[in-house]
Amino acid sequence: MADWSKLPYDIIHKVAGRLSVIQDFLAFSAVCCSWRSVYLAKEWNPGPQVPVLMFSYTENSSIISFLSLYTNKVSNSELPEACGRRCWGSSSGWLVTTGNDLEIQLLNPFTHISYKLPPKSSLQISFGDFLSWYDIIERAFVFRNPCTSDANEDLVVMIIYGTLKQLAFCRPGYCSWRCVKDKTHSEFIDVTCVKDQIFALSFMGSLVLIDIDNITVSAISGQDPPRNVALSLLIGGSERISLVESSGDLWMVYQNRGGNPWRSYIESTVFLVYNFDFDNKQWVRLSSLGSRTIFVGDNTCIAVCTARYLNCESNSVYFVASKKDKGWPKRVTRVNVGVYSLRSGYSGPLCIGTDTQKHFSFPIWVMPTLR
Repeated sequence: MADWSKLPYDIIHKVAGRLSVIQDFLAFSAVCCSWRSVYLAKEWNPGPQVPVLMFSYTENSSIISFLSLYTNKVSNSELPEACGRRCWGSSSGWLVTTGNDLEIQLLNPFTHISYKLPPKSSLQISFGDFLSWYDIIERAFVFRNPCTSDANEDLVVMIIYGTLKQLAFCRPGYCSWRCVKDKTHSEFIDVTCVKDQIFALSFMGSLVLIDIDNITVSAISGQDPPRNVALSLLIGGSERISLVESSGDLWMVYQNRGGNPWRSYIESTVFLVYNFDFDNKQWVRLSSLGSRTIFVGDNTCIAVCTARYLNCESNSVYFVASKKDKGWPKRVTRVNVGVYSLRSGYSGPLCIGTDTQKHFSFPIWVMPTLR
């Protein structure tokens, strides 16, 4: 029998180059020392990836499950760094995690590299905010700055926190969070990064630009958000609004949950997508996403080009069809995943393997990355 560990490095490198999914490459690198040398050399350049759905079936377990849309199968992996902690996924591939120790960490679930972020005590929590450890952070985002080569400076972490839904940010290595103060635009609901600029959407529907160098907020004057979006922001309810970057464009995704009481939760969910016209300062509704697909979760919204990927439909929205249970983490969460087609205007369920859909951690979308 041939000894695969003795293959020449050039051949091993060519074999690795034919792998397109990060999970396959990680399995490839675990075969033996010579195969792992390709991983250690960082000479593997994967093509575009699609997000995976990360969740846990068992309470306080170090085993984390990942749903791959390539295979429509669930794989399990040891991730003790996330055990018993609440996680927020991101389009950059990194997780923001926190636990009852109140420590906040940045974690890559595929390489297990982690950074300790500033403590919760450095956040300017308003007087009277008595929040459980898993409710201090409402949403968390990780953005990359391609203009720098420094590993720490490459990442920016921004959070929406507290009952007033304020903004704060940091980089790995910071001693404290930098709080963004703005009395005009309070209660932020989402944040995204487009062409190295950070945009946020306020509770009143205002789109603003966040300058993290000077810690300032600048309003982008223009037309108010679409009527249905403005109304949902005003009265709340079953709607959800997300910002997402798509090939340099700024999109707003409007999700209406439960539009038809006679249909299932997934089947009654509809989406509208708007592109922001920076020249005319207005939102323009899109009739089609073209070859792009959007992934919407309780925290993360990711848009990718999926025309070439098997088992991933273009011009569609993949979404997690429930919100985080108020009783979490003491209560089991039932979650369904759906797919909405902008072409047909209908939603349907996405089967997560053959396993039960009871989870002890809320499923999140995360983009696989090795850096």
